[in-house]
Amino acid sequence: MSDILMTGKMPVLALRGIVIFPDQTVHFDVGRMKSVLALEAAMKGDQTIYLVPQKNLTDEDPKLNGLYPVGCVAKVKQILKPQGETVRVLVTGLSRAKIVDLTQKEPYLEATVEQVLDREIKDSIHYTALRREANNLYHDYLELVDRLSQTLQLKLMESSDCGYVADTIAQNSGIEYADKAKLLCMLNPTKR
Repeated sequence: MSDILMTGKMPVLALRGIVIFPDQTVHFDVGRMKSVLALEAAMKGDQTIYLVPQKNLTDEDPKLNGLYPVGCVAKVKQILKPQGETVRVLVTGLSRAKIVDLTQKEPYLEATVEQVLDREIKDSIHYTALRREANNLYHDYLELVDRLSQTLQLKLMESSDCGYVADTIAQNSGIEYADKAKLLCMLNPTKR
């Protein structure tokens, strides 16, 4: 996780069906005009955007209470505008954050966000065993779904950060959307 405190005013993009975790690079499609405008505002600024999962996937215009309490500050790496109405975006998650104050609702959401930090844990034999077990179970999962990724597995095996291991597995597996959103809200890396 980044040691830089991510706090400030930035565009907000409500995510439907996808959750972005810190230290993960992900691409997804954006179709709502409000979301496209938030992306454009991010690109005009420092390219950071607050990505937060919405609770009801059918809600076209979620309000603050329709969003999960924790999202992810991300850096927009690339925007592609293929023919059609959707925009493809590539982002890298930077840190967990929460909305402190919703400062704008139209033409796109904008908020003051504040980074939320994982609870600090001291490395121990117990945490090492948890990481090893999580890596073994994830390897078994990847074999079952025929998605073996040696690079990803090596990164997980060399990491001593329980939070990174949990976030990477969550981002790169078929866990249900609501469960991923709940994992994003969990600040204790060993429970994640």
